[in-house]
Order: sequence, then structure tokens, then C-alpha cells
Amino acid sequence: MALRFLKKIFSGKKETPPIGSIACQDDCYICGLIMADGSVEGDKYNHGKLIASGRFLDGRLHGQGKRYNEGRIMCEGNFIDGHLSGEGKMYSHFGHVIYEGTFAKKPNDYGSAYHGQGREYGYKTGALLYEGDFFYNHWRGHGREYYPDGQLRYEGEFLDNFWHGQGQHYDQNGKLVYAGDFTGVTLSYDR
Repeated sequence: MALRFLKKIFSGKKETPPIGSIACQDDCYICGLIMADGSVEGDKYNHGKLIASGRFLDGRLHGQGKRYNEGRIMCEGNFIDGHLSGEGKMYSHFGHVIYEGTFAKKPNDYGSAYHGQGREYGYKTGALLYEGDFFYNHWRGHGREYYPDGQLRYEGEFLDNFWHGQGQHYDQNGKLVYAGDFTGVTLSYDR
């Protein structure tokens, strides 16, 4: 059962958050509801600007949530200890999706990475670039790469963003150019 915050918990900060909020580090505060498991469902602010919304545990997104920058959504999905983990989406500063799929925490414990099945889109154009397997932000495994106009360019195996292994390469008219084994070929656009 959720309990509404009734007590201001804040000390020694430059900014005074609204009543019903919890202080975090670095002049941040969270306004919301305390849940039975101790998490908070609400919005997180830094110097009065919304920076995140969703479920928080120990001041970090934990569960479904969204992150914002200058009022624009930057990412949304499932978070564990402040890192995207599982299904989610990333957005460009232009407002369109640049990745949708699964995420994992990076091995060095710094941030999240595209990992598992997903779709990557051009940062500026929003056009689909690639769909398939990712391994810590790299195209690795089976996938499809597309020309900027959406036409299939290559389908097959990838290794660290290169065509590597069995695959088929197509021209911009959809005609098969080559089918067979590739070793380290890359011609990616807008990445």
C-alpha cells in the first residue's frame, strides 16, 4: 500500500524541495509515493528540472522509468540500480527513437548497453539501420542492415559491426549482389 509523503526530508541543500519529497544527492529530490517495498513512485528533479520519472530505490531508477534532459525524453524502460536493463528505448535529441530492444548493464558497471535483440535507427534521420543481435552496443550475431531509404542491404552474420560470416548483400534496387562468406566488411551509414 502506498503512503503519501507528509514530511519534508531535506537538509543542507541550496534548493528547498516541495513538501512531500525526499532528498537525494547533488541537489536532487524525488516527489511521489512511498510504496510498501520502500521504493518511491514519482518524479526526480535537479535544480527544479525534471530529470527522471518512475520507480526509485535508494534514489536511483529501479523498475519502469524514464530519463529526461532539458525536458526531452532520453530513454525509457526497465531499470535496475539506475541502469537500463531488459526492454527499453533510447531517443535522440531530435525526439525520435534511436534504439529499441533489450539492454544490459555494461561489464565495467558504467552505464547500459544495447545487448540482445534490438533495432537501431539513425540518430539524425530516424531511419532503420539495423535489426538483430547486439553484444554490448555492437552488431554481433544474426542481423539485417538497411540502406537509408529502408531497402535491405545485408542479411547475415555480424561481428562487431562488420559483415562477418555467412550472408547476402543486396544493391539499392533489392538485387542480390553476393551470397556467401564475408570477413570484416562494413559500409554502415549514419551510425
